[in-house]
Amino acid sequence: MAKSVKKKNVTTRRTFLIGGITGAGVLGAAAVGGGVLLRNRDDSPSGLPAPVDPGPLQLQVGGDGHPGRVTVVTTAGRALIHFDGYRLTSSVGTRGADVDDPGDGRPGSGPVRVEFEVTDPDYTASVTYRADGGRVTADWEFTTPGDGLDDAGDPLLRGGRIYRTLVDARTDAELHVPASRWLRDDRGGVPVQERVAELNFVEWDVPGSTNGGSDSGDGGDDTARRLYGCVTTAAGTSRSDTMLQAAPTRDGDGTWRCHLEFRADTTVGSARHLVDDGRTLLAGAVLGTTGLPDPTVDVTTSSTYNVFTDGGAQTFTVGLAGYSGRSTTVVGVVARDFDGTEIHRSDHEVRIPQDADHVDTEVTIDLPGPRSWCSVEVTGADSFARTAAAVWPDHEFGPADRSIIGLGGFASTTTDGGSQSPGLESSAAERTLWRRLGVRHLRNPWLTAAESADLGISTAIQPSGAPGKFDDASGGGSFIEWAGSALDRGEAAGVAHYELLNEWDLSDGDTVKLATEYTDRWLVPFRAEMDRRGTDATLLAMPLAGWDAGFLDTIRDRDGWDLLDGIAEHAGRGNYVVDYDGGQWNFLGQVRAARAYLDGHATSADSPTELWLTETYACTRPNAWWYDDERTAADSVLLTLMLAKAEGVTGVHWYQLADGLWYDKYGVDPAQAEYHYGLLHVDRSPKPSLPAFAFAAEMLDGATFLGWIESPHPDLRGLRFSRGDGAVFWVLWSRQDGYLTNVTHGSDSYFPHPEAWIPPDGASLQVAVPGATSCRDVLGRDLPLDDGTATVTGSPVVVTGDIDADLAGPRDVDGEMSVDLTGVSVRRGDAPGTLVVSGVNGTGGRLGLRVTGRQVRGEVGETTLTVARGEFSETVDLGDALPGDSESPSATAVGAREGRPQVRVMAQRRQKVTPHAAESQAYRAEYYRTV
Repeated sequence: MAKSVKKKNVTTRRTFLIGGITGAGVLGAAAVGGGVLLRNRDDSPSGLPAPVDPGPLQLQVGGDGHPGRVTVVTTAGRALIHFDGYRLTSSVGTRGADVDDPGDGRPGSGPVRVEFEVTDPDYTASVTYRADGGRVTADWEFTTPGDGLDDAGDPLLRGGRIYRTLVDARTDAELHVPASRWLRDDRGGVPVQERVAELNFVEWDVPGSTNGGSDSGDGGDDTARRLYGCVTTAAGTSRSDTMLQAAPTRDGDGTWRCHLEFRADTTVGSARHLVDDGRTLLAGAVLGTTGLPDPTVDVTTSSTYNVFTDGGAQTFTVGLAGYSGRSTTVVGVVARDFDGTEIHRSDHEVRIPQDADHVDTEVTIDLPGPRSWCSVEVTGADSFARTAAAVWPDHEFGPADRSIIGLGGFASTTTDGGSQSPGLESSAAERTLWRRLGVRHLRNPWLTAAESADLGISTAIQPSGAPGKFDDASGGGSFIEWAGSALDRGEAAGVAHYELLNEWDLSDGDTVKLATEYTDRWLVPFRAEMDRRGTDATLLAMPLAGWDAGFLDTIRDRDGWDLLDGIAEHAGRGNYVVDYDGGQWNFLGQVRAARAYLDGHATSADSPTELWLTETYACTRPNAWWYDDERTAADSVLLTLMLAKAEGVTGVHWYQLADGLWYDKYGVDPAQAEYHYGLLHVDRSPKPSLPAFAFAAEMLDGATFLGWIESPHPDLRGLRFSRGDGAVFWVLWSRQDGYLTNVTHGSDSYFPHPEAWIPPDGASLQVAVPGATSCRDVLGRDLPLDDGTATVTGSPVVVTGDIDADLAGPRDVDGEMSVDLTGVSVRRGDAPGTLVVSGVNGTGGRLGLRVTGRQVRGEVGETTLTVARGEFSETVDLGDALPGDSESPSATAVGAREGRPQVRVMAQRRQKVTPHAAESQAYRAEYYRTV
């Protein structure tokens, strides 16, 4: 549902038919008066040619070599689409057919009944076609063996596909979007979008048509007019040139049924124009899609991403469609900022003319500046819809070689062809957003070499391949052909690096065997081909899904290590805060392990040094405990980028810009996490994550990591950075409330997420920062700073001012403690490799400490120490893990990369927050100290 800035709605008539019913609390006078934009079926926005009416559609039976083929033709006899048989499963399909055609071969309205012969006699398949005006329906019926389920209990026909072939359609214009609706779950949580049907739009050029004309089929005038069609099914996102997924459902009598509809009247043109303006929610209602509320409302702006550089009045368009028999209806509009403050509330009565496909109502909302995020909800009689908007100022970012900020996933438009579904956003709008976000690296070659140089954005390429791909030399070409194609593509795009293959360590096979094949049959010959060509691009190892040192060990053992310039990691994360480093699916622990491995195995000048995080994310699958709610995700975004910089990461490819899938870009599925990895919602409006990403990129522009905050309080966490101009900033957050999110969840996956605008309850610290003059939240908004004292919660804040670069941390921190461990200090012991740790254990019992120094032989190790209650001073033997006095900070697994080396002293306890919680919260006292 993307909005194109060059495709703002334009109508041939505009009438003001709206009056504000209630104006109380409305900010912005235009919100009361409003404007109604009526759209007729003959009206056309500027983005697409106007629709042509094909007249009543007809059914033509017959086709050489295609048993049971039924062709849809226009009144003038132009063939639009062939419908053939059905592929029931991967190995079962239709072949011969018995056709009952009342037209006896002549075009007509049907009904046409086709009984198919199926390749497996245990199945049956039949279909009935009917034509009615500009609409054709196809009703399929199937029977299956047994109970219709496979050995795994899944429906046998879940992958069913209809054979359909478009006739002389525009090959570049087929577009798939779902018809969807907003709904709330009785169990609570945030509302979600649910798909109710699949809309597959197709287009045909119609030369010789005139304004208001029908499809004559004649030549002549080449006025830009177009015939629009739409194939609608209840489910299925997969399609090809000859097939369309249309999985049936089973009725109570055991029969599987599938309904398909093809339309090509001018209403389809109206819906297609709405889609082009990013209004897919309304398009389904205009088509009268079954399952949508009546009427359906949506809300949007003319801006592609609802992202603005300044606060102030912005126009939002509220649309209504799908009304039946109504002359008026009432819509309400509410907007809230990131603190939950209502910045707008208004109700409006809308008059609905009978000849309008949909009605648009303009509402003006004052957006706070200079930085903000706002949620906007519109409510009609039986439906509601949401969007969001964000404001932040422009920033001129520095060069790519000083930045870690990048993007992965999919782009709206690509210059390399590829296999992605087409996008609605213009490439110019998307690239403008990249610039606003400080993006300097792309995981994919979405730019030409010239565009890359002009935009100051480096690109990469990830050749893909599966284990055993070249085992059979007779199929799929040779490795040299595959590598040559990848390198040709990379060289044409001027890519900065190659990321060779992807996540084999997630395979079920033996890791050593997979890594052996990878090194011997992929890495070594690919590097040789790069060297033969003399390419300047660098080479990264296959990214690992979660940390797997064993995979890299095998590469080293088989002499592949020095062929690499760097490694890549996909540091997956569950319901843990970003700075948690316990267990497997955590961010910081995996990144630290990868960094330590690189540093620990830098045995020669040819050893790889670069660490890339080529998939990093904050997934917001709604109302599921394993994933972030939208407010938590904003915190995660900022901390992820800050910690990546602190750990010496070369580049971060954020996965990804927008919700959706590469083949289903505007698709929704509240139960499938893959649809929720974007910084933008599926309607291309911002999650709070988007301005948080931009703010983090701005602060890190040219920044250098100085070290972790050395705090007197066990729950204060922080990072110290300096900017290119010498200014220092601190990133501070508290872990008083623990390291696990959604920790009160039960045994099932459902967990009601809070609304993004609701600040969470929790403890806080008062932190005095000498020299501080400003404090900002994750969006970059100003927060109160009382004489240099900031309020710090679990959501990170950025403190700036005249802060001494040599100051290791605050002296005064007030607030409750999750683990009563205070006064922690360290000094070198008398014996080599020993460290004396002192402090006060106020927990009332013995306390286990974990002390982390530098990495040893490529691994991050911890040494344990048990201390008695009260004051203690104990010596721990760190051995080689104790950093040397003159050692480079970059050789440490924790702490500063520019200042003196640091060690970490940490104690942890676990406790259930509620009796019925499925897991315990983790609390930590954690101190970084210079040695």
